[in-house]
Amino acid sequence: MKDKSALRDLILAASILIIAVGFYIGNRIMNRAPAIVVEVSVDGVVAQELDLSKDGEYVIQGFNNGSNTLIIENGQAWISDATCPDKVCIHQGKINRSGEMIVCLPNLMIAKIVGEEE
Repeated sequence: MKDKSALRDLILAASILIIAVGFYIGNRIMNRAPAIVVEVSVDGVVAQELDLSKDGEYVIQGFNNGSNTLIIENGQAWISDATCPDKVCIHQGKINRSGEMIVCLPNLMIAKIVGEEE
């Protein structure tokens, strides 16, 4: 009876490991396109497309007179300042891979890294 339980446990552990590796490989394949622009949208409308290779500081006017300061430096983008009360967007950190995004819900602003189409 113990042999069947041990075999089932081994099969379960192997299955979980295979699924985890599959998700990891899938994520790497989906994000392999080189990042080229930061697409900034406010209230669902694309407001700006900023070149990720050009360093700069941009003030994004958000919803209801809110604003976010987006920094692009060394191929990375992040929010350095925001008028929203919780400042979660500032703490989301730097993004640089295709598909990554920073979201500020109070200002209805989304900054998304977009890679070239394949």
